[in-house]
Amino acid sequence: MEILLKIGGVLAVLVVPIILAFLNNKLAHLKHSKESKAEALKLALEFESQEVEKRSALYKDRLAKSLFNNDALTYSEAKFFSQYENADLWIREYVKIRGMLTRERDDAGDVTGFKRKSHWYTALFFFVGYFASAFIGLIPFVIMNKYIAWIVNSYEKGMPLLIVLMIVVPTVFLVIGYYCLMYVERYASCGVFLNDFKKDAFKMQSTEEKNDSEIDATA
Repeated sequence: MEILLKIGGVLAVLVVPIILAFLNNKLAHLKHSKESKAEALKLALEFESQEVEKRSALYKDRLAKSLFNNDALTYSEAKFFSQYENADLWIREYVKIRGMLTRERDDAGDVTGFKRKSHWYTALFFFVGYFASAFIGLIPFVIMNKYIAWIVNSYEKGMPLLIVLMIVVPTVFLVIGYYCLMYVERYASCGVFLNDFKKDAFKMQSTEEKNDSEIDATA
């Protein structure tokens, strides 16, 4: 019995601080989450305020970046997406392929839509470039035994520059192939985003539009 009490005491000394630390971290996280939501609500109210239109472009951009927690976003882009339901989701997907899109604007400079920057043949060029670069870059792995023999032979003949080229050239082509693949992937993601946004994005009525609808219905 005495041994069990000693073991229990040791376990208590070891476990209790861990439990307390876990609870403290959990409470701190909940408190931080609650404060973040409250701050986000304040930013949202300020974002929707008519007074914000009187502020400078720099201030409005900073407000949009803070509200949606993304440094690449501008006020005009955020204002466009805020017209739609679940704006946070669309903005999160949009910023991933933002560089692939051209923003369409009205006479006032407000964003009204998006279209691709590049044409399909640009993506095709990068797609072909990926296969060509990957093919060249993977040659050493396909004929590894012969390739190693060539490197050893070049070393024995005292040709270090050739050895460097035999290592660097395939590596460069693999890197080029990787970037080509990344471009193709972003191009495809861009198409998916535009298609999903066109098909699924639900544009909500503004307060003015609702009032106009009510007036028309009354009339």
